Amino acid sequence: MCSLNWFKEKFFFNKKLFMSIIKKSFIFFLKKKYGKLKNYKIFFNYKNGEIEIWRDLKIVSDEIIKNFNKQIEISKAIKIKKNLKIGDSLKEKIEYQQLGKKFLFYLKKDLFYKFKKFEQIFKKKIGEIIYAKVDYIMNDNIFFKNNENNKMILLKEEQIPNEKFKKGNSFFLLIKKVKFIKNKIYLLLSRKDKNFLKKLLELEIPEISNGLIIIKKIVRIAGERSKIAIKSKNKTIDPIGTCVGLKGSKLKNIIKEINNEIIDIINYSSNIELYLTRSISPAKVAMIKIDRKKKLAFLSVNSEEIKKAIGNKKTNLRLASKLTGYKIYILNIKKKNYNE
Repeated sequence: MCSLNWFKEKFFFNKKLFMSIIKKSFIFFLKKKYGKLKNYKIFFNYKNGEIEIWRDLKIVSDEIIKNFNKQIEISKAIKIKKNLKIGDSLKEKIEYQQLGKKFLFYLKKDLFYKFKKFEQIFKKKIGEIIYAKVDYIMNDNIFFKNNENNKMILLKEEQIPNEKFKKGNSFFLLIKKVKFIKNKIYLLLSRKDKNFLKKLLELEIPEISNGLIIIKKIVRIAGERSKIAIKSKNKTIDPIGTCVGLKGSKLKNIIKEINNEIIDIINYSSNIELYLTRSISPAKVAMIKIDRKKKLAFLSVNSEEIKKAIGNKKTNLRLASKLTGYKIYILNIKKKNYNE
């Protein structure tokens, strides 16, 4: 399985495919309007999306013109370019308005239908991870581009707090939504979503990507802390040791990517007492009492474990509650009081 470093070389989207849809529609309707296009040349600029149509016209005398699509009167030709004579050829650029309202109406209708189908292709990419470069920053929103120059936006609310973005720097991003606005595809990105972390884990840890280790649940306060419950399908595999790696080697790339966010990985258990005890990691639980009907849990810890159990801004406690589905109270054994 590939690592994050390998994945940085990969890109997903094909701008030429997008432009080919426009090209095919354009040629189809031009043929319907003018018939054969032997004297036409159509140029498609894949960088800026512009289309130019040129046609070769044979210069004839004003009296014998038969086909306005292939011929032009000498009187008109010399107004465009001097020193022309009967029998010469003239290259004429066709402006869009010359094609007529009917042509443009049906072209627009056809393109709208095809773009909608194209949008569905992109929507299948929702939930995938990409690696892209910062193009520019506007009003705290970050605009990215990859090698296909797709319009990709990381809104402020989808950023990890206190992250620094600079033009030219590259980041991993989750495709969260796809918007279709005025014949353009906009990819709305996220680095805050818990599925972003899930995808990073799949990229970096082969045992997760191949299904030997299952992620049961992820809860996250982006930029601060995440808790991940995992389970091994193979009894011979130590899930935590496999995911963490020697001296945390497998998590280093991920932690660096998510702005040094703390990651707690715990073994999932169907035994709720054991699962609750593990959920409050890194604190150690001395005693536990639960109310299954009300989904309440009272975890008794020693005084020195209180701060660990609650965590900065109560993040550890809040995430443990989300992970288990229980409302957790921390009991200080010596003082016999609860912290929620």
